[in-house]
Amino acid sequence: MAVEIAKRLELPAPPDRVGEVLVDLPRWPEWFALHKGWVGQPPARAAEGARFTHRVRILGVPGEIAWTVTDLDFPARFAIKGKGSSRTGAEIAFEVSPADDGSAVRFVARMTGLALKPFEGIVKPWIEVRAERTVNGLREQLAERG
Repeated sequence: MAVEIAKRLELPAPPDRVGEVLVDLPRWPEWFALHKGWVGQPPARAAEGARFTHRVRILGVPGEIAWTVTDLDFPARFAIKGKGSSRTGAEIAFEVSPADDGSAVRFVARMTGLALKPFEGIVKPWIEVRAERTVNGLREQLAERG
């Protein structure tokens, strides 16, 4: 089973500023909606091949996702792929391009795994809400960092 959510948004910041927020891993708790805590110390800055683990709560169930940065072309692309418990997986990708008043961002989140099958009807709406919170958090971070 796979569930995928895609969002497009316009941000009033140039691509370099958007990219800086994305790769600043220690500050993810400030905007990334799935984040519930780190397991160990994350790298100070994302780099292709970097690995980090964070705690999550999915549908009320606590877990951990071990992430690997699979694509980083600063500031245009940032993608991570993760493995969770019960053979679940997740992928998140951001594509950032210049737009008239800042940046156009495409955000894609994908969850996979047979463990999600019993929750098929509620997983997608749940992820939709977290994706919306994540893009709103990203927008707020850019506003705060001015």
